[in-house]
Amino acid sequence: MRSGTEIELSIGAITPDGDGWAESGGRQFHVARAVPGDRVVARVFGRRRGVTLAQVIARQEETVARRAPLCPAFGVCGGCRWQEVRYADQLSLKASMVATALQSADVPLPDPEPILPSPDEFFYRNKMEFAFGRSREGEFQLGLHARGSFNRLINTERCMLQSTTSIAIVNAVRRAAPELELPVYDLRRHVGVLRFLTVRDAKSSGEHLVNLVVGAYPHAGVDSLAERVLAQVQAITTWVTALHEGKAQVAMGQGVALAHGTGAIVERCNGIDYQISPKSFLQTNTRQTEQLYRLVCDWAGDVRGARILDLYCGAGGVGLQLARGAGQVCGIESVPEAVADARGNAHRNGIGNCIFLEGAVETVLPGLAHEAFPLAIVDPPRAGMHERAAAALAALRPPRILYVSCNATTLAVDVGRLALAGYRVRRWRPVDLFPQTPHCEVVAELALEGA
Repeated sequence: MRSGTEIELSIGAITPDGDGWAESGGRQFHVARAVPGDRVVARVFGRRRGVTLAQVIARQEETVARRAPLCPAFGVCGGCRWQEVRYADQLSLKASMVATALQSADVPLPDPEPILPSPDEFFYRNKMEFAFGRSREGEFQLGLHARGSFNRLINTERCMLQSTTSIAIVNAVRRAAPELELPVYDLRRHVGVLRFLTVRDAKSSGEHLVNLVVGAYPHAGVDSLAERVLAQVQAITTWVTALHEGKAQVAMGQGVALAHGTGAIVERCNGIDYQISPKSFLQTNTRQTEQLYRLVCDWAGDVRGARILDLYCGAGGVGLQLARGAGQVCGIESVPEAVADARGNAHRNGIGNCIFLEGAVETVLPGLAHEAFPLAIVDPPRAGMHERAAAALAALRPPRILYVSCNATTLAVDVGRLALAGYRVRRWRPVDLFPQTPHCEVVAELALEGA
């Protein structure tokens, strides 16, 4: 089917990416801005992996009422795909998506607990990453990727997810960089300077961290850019410049130069202070993270005297929350900077019963094979657990596992693997950390049969 073809479709389901799914004439369609129950006129714009991609141009029927989106870039930007859907309906859709994903594990599942809504629909993110680029006309760009494109950027002058100070920082960089004639990094020739800009803000303290990722440093123009923006936006607490000479398009560098401040900010969450450096992981929705951590601690129950295993522990996250009542927490994390932050966070909060081991979970965990942990916390990246990590965890046989997942599809894979080792899902609950998007966190408790 050619691009530009218009077709009427009845949306019968939703894809893991949050698009509407339809079938017509033996073809499968993924339809942007459509949800189950919609009858739409859609325009085809491409094809991927045997699926025809389309965009809604008119709705003939809808079971989910729409609202006017607040962001002028809605529908083009790859971020807030569901901003026109009312929040209560977003929650219903997410709960359904999570249930569908987990059912693919083909294991017995109890009924879910109700989805936990975010206290904030907008302006909730504490971290945003922006890319530098140039349009086909040569216009300087600093913004977010257009949906479905890694080559097209949207000059984001306003955003409904990040703080107003954060967007002020982005706008200040966008003004100053062309004035200083700093070249944008060229993805084809692998030359240039400006690559990425990451802004992090601590909701509790109001501190802001700027991480500018560049392809060449030391560089006088880069230093001048930092000086100009720091003078304009005095709310910036710290600024680091990271050198990234590799070809991979990731907003991280091999080395970091400190331009201002300490190189880190501090976020307070449920009475625990977390130092966050450029490579540290902390959930992006701070206020909802507090509810997430309370949920995990509640499900953990009485952990007095118990040893708790915390896999993919990041900067200490939930482990430090549990440590206040546990006998000991043993965290494993592969990112050296995050491990350093986790150790510093334990010291900062006067928590002396935590140890943090550096390395990949699948490498470190087998070394703990002869130790006993009544509870394991698992909070992996979107790809889920490495197969060898899941096997090592199953061999360790903790009686209970609390799995915190940002991807229900990979959670289902891991649940299936652990089921073969005798684990069953005791309870599970979706937790919405990402309003206006199809993404959803899930907490699942798994227990050994008979435990």
